[in-house]
Amino acid sequence: MRYLLTIAFLGFFTINSTAQDTTAVKTIKNLDAKSKTSFFSLVTGREVKESELWDLAFNATTIKLNSKADLKNKVAVATLKGTSFEKVSSIPASGFQEDTQSTSGIPTGSGNGWYTYDMGTHQVLPIADRVFVVKTTAGTYFKLSVLSYYLDGDESEETGYYTFKYVGLK
Repeated sequence: MRYLLTIAFLGFFTINSTAQDTTAVKTIKNLDAKSKTSFFSLVTGREVKESELWDLAFNATTIKLNSKADLKNKVAVATLKGTSFEKVSSIPASGFQEDTQSTSGIPTGSGNGWYTYDMGTHQVLPIADRVFVVKTTAGTYFKLSVLSYYLDGDESEETGYYTFKYVGLK
């Protein structure tokens, strides 16, 4: 009996080892969107291949949602303005958008999505009071905030390296 319980416990642990703790804030540093498109799964908390189940794709200043037609749960996002990451504690009842051929769930361009471009300093800076609530391919929800677009979060370094934080919402 003890042997069966040990096997059952190890099997449970192995099956659940790909899922992450969604209650702890996770920070991703230096996700490369300069030299390639980086595909990211919020559910597993890691960069994945395009052929795998991904939620967000980062390329330069563009963040795309996985809204492929064959997905059971298409990724959608609600953009919350005038708030902070810490203040968002629930899933909005409405306002979710998917990427389509004509629109982006997270709009591109300075002041439209997650960043502003400073013409004087030529810097790409995250909009401080902008939080995104993302419905994932797994049907779960996360709040996300972009912290930096620079290598190591240093605005004197190279662009194209995302640092962002996110955590699950219920």
